[in-house]
Amino acid sequence: MIPQNIFRAYDIRGLYPNELNADVAELIGKGFGTYIVRNLDSRLHGNDRMKVVVGRDGRTHSPELHEAFVKGLTATGCQVTTVGLTPSPLLYFANTMGGFDAGCNITASHNPAEFNGFKLVAREGHAIYGEQIQEIYKIIDKGDFEIRGGSSPSAQNDTGKANFLDQYFAKIKSMFRFARPLKVVVDTGNGVAGAFYPKILRALGHEVIELFTELDGTFPNHEPDPIVEKNLTALKAKVLENKADLGLAFDGDGDRVGLVTEKGEFVSADRLLMLLTRDLLSRHPGATLVYTVSNSQVLFDLAREWGGKPVMCKVGHSYVENAMHEHHAGLGGEQSGHFFLPEDYYGFDDALVTACRILKIAADSGKPTSELFADFPWVFAEPEMRPVCPDDQKFKVLERIKAYFAPRYTHSMLDGIRLEFGEGAWAGIRVSNTSPCLSVILEAPTPAKLEEVKSVVLGHLKTYPEIGWSGMA
Repeated sequence: MIPQNIFRAYDIRGLYPNELNADVAELIGKGFGTYIVRNLDSRLHGNDRMKVVVGRDGRTHSPELHEAFVKGLTATGCQVTTVGLTPSPLLYFANTMGGFDAGCNITASHNPAEFNGFKLVAREGHAIYGEQIQEIYKIIDKGDFEIRGGSSPSAQNDTGKANFLDQYFAKIKSMFRFARPLKVVVDTGNGVAGAFYPKILRALGHEVIELFTELDGTFPNHEPDPIVEKNLTALKAKVLENKADLGLAFDGDGDRVGLVTEKGEFVSADRLLMLLTRDLLSRHPGATLVYTVSNSQVLFDLAREWGGKPVMCKVGHSYVENAMHEHHAGLGGEQSGHFFLPEDYYGFDDALVTACRILKIAADSGKPTSELFADFPWVFAEPEMRPVCPDDQKFKVLERIKAYFAPRYTHSMLDGIRLEFGEGAWAGIRVSNTSPCLSVILEAPTPAKLEEVKSVVLGHLKTYPEIGWSGMA
C-alpha cells in the first residue's frame, strides 16, 4: 500500500520515512516510468527508449530516495541521466536543453526538513500535475507496471551522468546586462541553491554577501520559505549591516524568491509582480498576464490600468504554467513566490531568472530598491494564514465553508472560494496543495474594512473543530 494523500495537485510530497521511504520511492519510479512510457511515446522523435533526467535537493534523505527512484525508473525501460544536486529550475533547464522526454527533481521545496517529494515534468519542463499525478497513483495502486529493464541500473547500463550548469550560466548571461553592479545579500536557507546562485550572481558582476548558503538538509537556521517574513529576519539585518542594495531569499529547491529592500523591508510577491508587470508592459504593451485567485485585487487593477490583460487561474505553479501556455502570456506569478518570465527564456518558473530581472530593473533605474515600489498603492492585508487541517478532512471542511459563504456573498469558486466584500475588499479560502492545512488570505483598502472582513471570515472558520489555529503551518 502507498498513501494516496502524498499524490498532491502538482507534485508528490510527504513525510519521511512514514509516507516516503526507499520502498515507496522505487514504486513511484516504476509508476512514473510506466506513465511516461504509455503516455509520452508520441514525443520520442525516433528514440526507442524514454530518456529521463533526475536530480535532487540537499535534504538528508534525498540521496536514498534518488537511488530507489532511479531503480524503479530503469525497471520500466527508461534511460536515466542523473544531474546530482540541482535546484529545480536547473533540472527543468536540463530537461529542456538535453531533449529529455521527462524529468524529476527529488525535493519538498519550501517544506520543513522532515518532508520530501518528487516534482515531475514532461518535455521542455512542462509540469505533470493534477489528474496526471492521480493516474500515476492508480498505476502504483494496481501494481500495473511496465517491466522492460533489470533490477540493477548499473548492470543494465541504463544510467549516466551529465552537467548542464555551464549551459545554464551561458543562457542567463546572454539575457542580462546591468547598468551597474549591485551589492546583494543572498540567503538560500541552507538549501541547494546556495551551491549555485551566489556564484552565478558574482559572475554577472554583482557583489554577493552569502547568508546560510552552506548545504544542510536539516535547515538549522530557518525554514526554507522566502515568502514567510519571519524567515527573513537575519536577511534583513544583514542587508542593513552591510548597507546592501537589496537582499534575495530562495527556497529549499531554488524555484521561489523573496526580496528585502535596502531599508530591510520585506516586499510581498504581489508587489514584486506589480514591478515585473510594469517592466514587461513597457516592452510588450497589451501583453497577457497570469495571476492566481490568491493574488491581490490591486495587482489585477494595475495590470489593466497599464494596458495589460490579466487572467486569473488556480493557485499552484503548475496551474500558472498551464494558463500561461493556454493564453500565450508574457508573465505569470503567484503569491507564494513562483514567477514565470518566458521573455527570452522558457515557460517554466525560474527564481534565479526572476532575481536577475529584479536586479536589472534596480540597476538600470539608478534608484534605491525601495523607491521602485513607491508608486504602487498600499492595501491592508493579513499575512497568509495556514491553519492546520488534516489531509483526509480538509476538502470536506472546505465544502462546508463554501456552502456557508456562497449564498451570503458574491464569490468565485475557481479555487476554493474567493469572497467579495465591496470597496475592493476580499477574502480567499482554499486548501493547501502541499501541506495539511487551509490557506486564508484577507485584504481590504482600510484597516477598518480589514477588521470587518477578518471578523466575518475568522468568526466562521473558528467554529470548525477540524481546523487548528494554535499550530499554524
